[in-house]
Amino acid sequence: MIRSNWNKRGQRLALLAATTALLMAASMAFTVGTAVAGVIIVKSDDLPQYTPPATAFRQASKRESIEVVLRSRLDQGDSEFLKQAASTTRPSAVFALGSRAAIAAREAFPETPLVFAMALGWSRNISTDGATTGVSVELPTADLFVRFKLIIPGLHRIGLITSDSDSRTVDEARAAASELGLEILHETVRHHDEVAGAYRRIRSRIDALWMVPDPVVVTRENFDYLSTRCRNDGVAFLAFSENFVKAGALLSVAPSYSTMGSQAALLVEQLITDPGNVPPVQSPLGAKLVVNADTAKALGLDLNATTIHMADRVITPTREGF
Repeated sequence: MIRSNWNKRGQRLALLAATTALLMAASMAFTVGTAVAGVIIVKSDDLPQYTPPATAFRQASKRESIEVVLRSRLDQGDSEFLKQAASTTRPSAVFALGSRAAIAAREAFPETPLVFAMALGWSRNISTDGATTGVSVELPTADLFVRFKLIIPGLHRIGLITSDSDSRTVDEARAAASELGLEILHETVRHHDEVAGAYRRIRSRIDALWMVPDPVVVTRENFDYLSTRCRNDGVAFLAFSENFVKAGALLSVAPSYSTMGSQAALLVEQLITDPGNVPPVQSPLGAKLVVNADTAKALGLDLNATTIHMADRVITPTREGF
């Protein structure tokens, strides 16, 4: 009888010890940032603009998450690095910030639901086969042109420079422009060093130059050149990011990065609960209008009370590039 009681007590103690060990192991794993069947947030780089969507995603999501930042390495590819960094996690989904992160995530976890955001030129670089969707960084073109007209009442002809693979942007621009009585003058380039020549061919015939997030066109050197030339030529330089306005562009109409993170959280939940019903890539909800007062003055534009009221921010920047 005594032996039986001891055996039962010993079994209970052994079970308690095993349970305690498992709980301690789970606690330690959580402490170092791992999770079981959670979401991996992958950043293409450690850029400050990735912080708002990542934070908003965590706040809106019901699931545990870990964060992995891709960095430049010579000894290991992005997908291998990602698999190693997430080796203790069985991801239920991936939230990728930037094209590089999205491509690496799809290679590392080909069967895992993937939602991307802030990926320039996503339609050229990211396959949406399988359980893949995202939030585009591009706002609806028609909405952009309406805001452009409100700030620049005399706007009639808009210059557009894109790489030869971006026909979708040009088609959408022409359709939206025709509805508002605007004209698009388009130039195509194959390499970043052709942008200056493309601008010179249209500069005398345009009222504004619209810079779209085309990775072939948008380089530091091209921005500095276009910003300076547009200002000198009396051409309104219309950008897609507040950083460019700080560096001299007239204005930007950009999506809310935080709202994009909240949208992505909803898409992740949809993919996890119903992976066979993949929603299309969404346009970002909400936008922020930023105007550069110095550039507006140089172009002879009157920032009246109505214009200032429409803008989310009016800035007087230092011209230091972007």
